[in-house]
Amino acid sequence: MNTRDKKKYEYVIGIDLGHGETSAAICPLQWETPSANLDPVKDLEMGGNRKVIPSAITILEDGTAYIGDAAFNPEVLKKATVRVCFKQAPIDINGEAEKTMVRFMHEVYVRIRENNQALLQDGNHLVYIATPSGWNKDQQALYMQMAEAAGIPIAGVTKESRAAFVRAQQDVTSGLGKNIHKGAIVFDMGSSTLDFTYMNDANENLIDYGYDCGASLVEKTIYGKKREDVDAIQTFEAKYPKLVDYLLFQARAAKEKVYFDPTLPYKKTINFEDIIDDEELEDERFKFAFQPGQLDELLTQTGYLKKIEDAMIDFRQNKINGQPIYGVFLTGGASRMDFINNLVCKSWDVTPQQVYRDTDPSLTISQGVAEVARIDLRTEGGDKVVAQEIAKLEKSDEIFESFAANYGHMIWDDVTDTIIDTVKSFCESDRDKSANQLQAQLRQNIQNSVSRKSSEAVSYLQAEIDDKTQGVKQAVDSMVRAYARQGTSVKVPELRISSLDVGSINMDSVVKEISDQIVENSTNWLGIGGLGLAAILFGIPGLLIGWGLGKIFGKSEEEKKAEAMSKPLDYDTRQKVWDGFAEKWDGEHMSEKLHEDIISSVANNRKIKQDIQSALRTMLDAYKKELKNARILVD
Repeated sequence: MNTRDKKKYEYVIGIDLGHGETSAAICPLQWETPSANLDPVKDLEMGGNRKVIPSAITILEDGTAYIGDAAFNPEVLKKATVRVCFKQAPIDINGEAEKTMVRFMHEVYVRIRENNQALLQDGNHLVYIATPSGWNKDQQALYMQMAEAAGIPIAGVTKESRAAFVRAQQDVTSGLGKNIHKGAIVFDMGSSTLDFTYMNDANENLIDYGYDCGASLVEKTIYGKKREDVDAIQTFEAKYPKLVDYLLFQARAAKEKVYFDPTLPYKKTINFEDIIDDEELEDERFKFAFQPGQLDELLTQTGYLKKIEDAMIDFRQNKINGQPIYGVFLTGGASRMDFINNLVCKSWDVTPQQVYRDTDPSLTISQGVAEVARIDLRTEGGDKVVAQEIAKLEKSDEIFESFAANYGHMIWDDVTDTIIDTVKSFCESDRDKSANQLQAQLRQNIQNSVSRKSSEAVSYLQAEIDDKTQGVKQAVDSMVRAYARQGTSVKVPELRISSLDVGSINMDSVVKEISDQIVENSTNWLGIGGLGLAAILFGIPGLLIGWGLGKIFGKSEEEKKAEAMSKPLDYDTRQKVWDGFAEKWDGEHMSEKLHEDIISSVANNRKIKQDIQSALRTMLDAYKKELKNARILVD
């Protein structure tokens, strides 16, 4: 979405089209407001002064649709089939379950608009929807297409676990935000499945896994037990199979009431004459009745609690391999069931203080989706800019060239002192020494000097990376911190420059190249090369005599040079060497030329360049992976 275009939107809505319940929340986008000052997420009215409705729909033959509690109205039930538990991973947009979901999506959005007419206008809002954590990219993409078909101004989908993690971080009272990066689990008790999602710093990706023990098994257990005891229920099923979901819904309502306050007894009578006109059943009725703790006993007897406990133990032992758990975030309306906290603490070895649940867990996901949507839209494009900047660094020679220049300058600064001290020591020695000895000492001292500095290559490289990535790090910091409010703990990923693996970078070749090149050039800037040496040693007449003798005795120029280089020089002669050195060093700017030679030696070393760029790419690749996780698990 173009940045200029998206800023025309004022709000973003997050919708959780759950298997059992549906809710929605809204966030103002507040484009120019700092993240820390954003208005909090708000739940949207879904009708009847309720913020959560059952995920149920009844479609009459004339096309009229009723959703939520209205789908169970007896007058509606007599005319059509009520549909519940129709949410599934999409396969074909034209499939029956998918078409039912599209219609439900449409009706939910229409209801949201009708109940919030003063706030929501055409073109002033966008919508994000949640998907189960186990859905893959293709399923998420198809789900978005279904939302578009439903007439929703869809801008994105996000996984329920991501929404839950973001929601946990946004709530500073939970304390979970400080533990997420050490190791935390989202416990999502859905209607169809029980899903766990784990994250910590050690894992590159989330660890998701679902178990077939969702909360719908509770109402099925309640209903199944009652069905065994009441013959009229079996008669009803045989005569009105399309209305069985209504009785299941009543069992679900009983479950929710029981666990809303487990300390109170619950009783409700279901009269068949309120549902259908049937003389055979008009006087039949049955009760859902539970004393405190009685439903827990039933679920223990049927093995449901053991099934949940086994799932939690399996997830810890086999899916996350015993990784640490510092916090647990309960989501889903069914997480109110009072036995869950005890099972979590027992199975995952955590304290009650480490287990967090929203005041109304039925709203957790929709609130989290809205929060995620606002952050995603406000930071949209930021991660692309970061990726482009990183790619530019990977392809560019800028870091290496700057490293070669600065590191070479540091070597030059030390080597120049070494050269001057070596020549001075040679010239002031109280012993006669030859030019060969001077060059040997120069080679040794320069090698020692460069070798000492070779250990600093990594720190110079790290400094260059730190300098050249400041823009990237600032963009990352701004982007990631958008995912948390003041007071929460959000870990901004560090470009781990200190961990740069440069073990393969060997400076020995540079040390040798620099020292050899300096020594080779020393015969020029010392004034002792070729005829210049003879002039210093013998003066001009000596030079002519030497040249003449050379011609007579057939000595080559190389032989004469070798002889001159090996000749011990007395103090006065060595002073002439010093004078020649000083004249050329300053007068012919040999120091500046030496500077160019040293930097060139570093910059033109292909092996070092390849090693550095390879290590740099490895480090940046790891950073990009951390960025993905740091952006609170970008879908």
